Amino acid sequence: MNKGTRYSKYISFIINIIDSIIIFILFYLCVKIDYKEHGRTEFNITHFILLHYKAIILFIFSWFLISIDYRAYKEFRPITFLDILKRNIFHIFLFSIVLFTVSGLKDVQLFSNRLSLYFLFIMFVLTSFLRLVFFEFLRQYRIWGGNFRRVVFVDENSNTSSFVRMLEKRKDYGFVNFGIFLKEIESQNKDKLFEFNINQLKYYLLKNNIQIVFFSLDGKLSCEVQEEIIYLAQKLHIEIRFVPSTIYDSFSSLKMEYYDTFPVLVFKEFPLDNFGNQFLKRIFDIIFSLLVIVFFLSWMFPIIALGILLDSGKPIFYLQKRIGLKGKPFYCYKFRTMKFSKDNDVKATVKGDTRITKFGLILRRTSLDELPQFFNVLKGNMSIVGPRPHMVVQDEYYSEIMLKYSLRHYVKPGITGLAQVKGFRGEINSKEDMQKRIIADIFYVKNWSFLLDMFIIIRTVFKAIGGDDKAI
Repeated sequence: MNKGTRYSKYISFIINIIDSIIIFILFYLCVKIDYKEHGRTEFNITHFILLHYKAIILFIFSWFLISIDYRAYKEFRPITFLDILKRNIFHIFLFSIVLFTVSGLKDVQLFSNRLSLYFLFIMFVLTSFLRLVFFEFLRQYRIWGGNFRRVVFVDENSNTSSFVRMLEKRKDYGFVNFGIFLKEIESQNKDKLFEFNINQLKYYLLKNNIQIVFFSLDGKLSCEVQEEIIYLAQKLHIEIRFVPSTIYDSFSSLKMEYYDTFPVLVFKEFPLDNFGNQFLKRIFDIIFSLLVIVFFLSWMFPIIALGILLDSGKPIFYLQKRIGLKGKPFYCYKFRTMKFSKDNDVKATVKGDTRITKFGLILRRTSLDELPQFFNVLKGNMSIVGPRPHMVVQDEYYSEIMLKYSLRHYVKPGITGLAQVKGFRGEINSKEDMQKRIIADIFYVKNWSFLLDMFIIIRTVFKAIGGDDKAI
């Protein structure tokens, strides 16, 4: 293991120590405040430790037991701060159960429920900030060339080149490419390209202290060779990871079930298959839509309506059939931004489209044309966040030529979505343009969380305020 890879362990140890200090200080301050509120003055640090040492030990032990069980300190290089925040929220939630339980079991309450809530809130803010600092430190440190992992790539499929380029671009992941081993290579002079030979690979892995082997599935090497590479990696204690031949691969959607001792692979449920998640998302949709309609659309509507009337006359609204949840069509509401044309329901908008009115261009650039869709949300055929609904003709076309396209229909379409905040919007010039959107949509379906929705909404607001150059 190179020196860089030990930094994450050092940082985890440092975070553990700081968390312990935070718990101790907050506990001490809350008890001290409680003493003062009840008119008791006989309090000092020695008195605190002697009286509450069991609770202190239990709190710190419980905190770290939860962190181990839910991998709060485990480092994943592709992790985002949103993932860290989600872990920390759940961590605080479970710790709160311990805090209130211990307080309730004692003969004399540790401190009031109000102070307990302050304790948890400050704990959440401080630990989240701490993790943000160390997360950003590690990210920048990897960009500078530290905390790296030595990797090689074996074989090649349709996805390998894009994956290698992405890792080389995302230096914050800390993967350094030490070579690509292929069955056939066009030029022996290309840097980092080697002709595959199992003995040469073994020698190279040992000589260069390689830590990870990325093996491309469905490449040119046989299954027998694949088994040989897996055995070699295990024998040398080198981690092996598999690059699927398509970005739509279903491996991540499978889980293992056992019938007696016989393993069977089944598809995992998506997060929004869970009734609790559906209920949470629906309640948020209703509340958020009502707030927008009452406090924003109520006074914005006359202004936008007047602008449309002065610019291009009636009608103010435009209803277009789109595809929604489970492939069911619905009418999507929008402020009209285009002149009437028989092609409006079948021809997608392109850059410089002559059908767009002058005022309509402003509405599109600021996404204000989407405001009536909050009524779609109240009706229940849309959500605040989700894959953007496509026209019927687009949906029919791409569902035939793009694998896993229909997965986007597993959730309600949204006013905004992950693809939009990632910059995958605007004119569709190629299959690749649509492919990028579908990749983002599928990621959203498989990885939905309430925090992800909040992240997308915040990013959407900033884009609306600053204007989106890709909006047409």
